[in-house]
Amino acid sequence: MVKKRARWAAPDIRRLVADLQGSDEVVRDHTVRSLCPCHAGWEVFEQNVSVVLRKLRDRSHVVRADALHVFEDAARMQATEDLQYYLEPGEERIGEKRAQGFRSMADRLEARRNRKLRKRKKRHGAAGDAA
Repeated sequence: MVKKRARWAAPDIRRLVADLQGSDEVVRDHTVRSLCPCHAGWEVFEQNVSVVLRKLRDRSHVVRADALHVFEDAARMQATEDLQYYLEPGEERIGEKRAQGFRSMADRLEARRNRKLRKRKKRHGAAGDAA
C-alpha cells in the first residue's frame, strides 16, 4: 500500500471539508474516497474520522457506500498491522530454530555418506555372520 500512497499528493484538508459540504454528489463521493487511509495515510484519516462517520448518513447512497469502504479499508489495514505485530516474535523464533537446524551442504553430504557406510557395514556384517 505504500506504493499506492506515493502516487497521490497529500490532500488539502480545508478544501476537502468544504467539498464535503457541497451539494454535488460526485464531488462528495470523491472527497470521501480521498480520505481513505490507503490514499491519504493514517494521520489524515484519524483526524477526519468524524467527517467520514457523518458521511455514512449522507443522502446519496454512493457517498454512503464509499464512506463504508473507507472504514472497511481502515479496518483491514489495522487488522493486518495487528497481525504483523503478533507474528513478528514468532517468525523470529522460527527463524532462530531453522538456523539451528539447518546444516551446510557439506555437512549434509557428509551425514549422507556416513549413513550409507553404516548401512553397508550392517549388511556386510550380517552376511558375514550367516556364513
